[in-house]
Amino acid sequence: MAQISAEDLKRIKSLGCLKDKRYEGVFNVRVPLGYGRITTDTQRVIADAADRFGSGMVTLTTRQTFEIQGVKYEDIDALRAFLNEHGLDSGGTGPKVRPVVSCKGTSCQFGLIDTFSLAEKIHQRFYVGMHDVVLPAKFKIGVGGCPNNCIKPELNDIGVRGNRIVVDGKGVNCYVMYIGGHWGRQTGKGRLLDKTFATEDEVLDMIAKIIDYYMENGQKGERFAKTIERIGFEEVQKALIG
Repeated sequence: MAQISAEDLKRIKSLGCLKDKRYEGVFNVRVPLGYGRITTDTQRVIADAADRFGSGMVTLTTRQTFEIQGVKYEDIDALRAFLNEHGLDSGGTGPKVRPVVSCKGTSCQFGLIDTFSLAEKIHQRFYVGMHDVVLPAKFKIGVGGCPNNCIKPELNDIGVRGNRIVVDGKGVNCYVMYIGGHWGRQTGKGRLLDKTFATEDEVLDMIAKIIDYYMENGQKGERFAKTIERIGFEEVQKALIG
């Protein structure tokens, strides 16, 4: 096969196609599925795509994304066209809002909020809706249903979690939010904002405000945690919630 230029490698990586270091001209293609659940019809599409264009092997990433293994460079366009025909696409890489992760709080006995409902709205508004928006660095959002923290929302750039507070002597479910979490070579827990949120719309508006703040104040290559560290948590929180 012809040599793949550095420019084209960069282009296809931005489309979620990651080079498999074991083989020349072979890639593993990420297919974001969104907010922690998948229909059987979509599973069949992924399986069919892996058989047609890959090695027949599919792996799962820590961001609840499927990765079709063993796709040859010359088959990438055909694979992406096949995915598009079935309402899917490759992606989930680069300095952008990454695929949202969610626990099953909707159906879990401990769940306090409808995690799937909120995560789907976050996915549509910020992952899909901001697909072409370049941020200072990658930006991850996680939604957890309760204080058990199964999906570790506090280790995301924004973490949303179901919570319960007492109002007028009664327990009321609400949302709390962390900012500045990250994990990887360096790991740090996000800080809890000094505010509770009563509705999904309030959470979505705050996420939009946080991302706008990061776009305005973050430096190129700087994760949100480093932006907060450089400016100071209290100053960032003041800008976000007063």
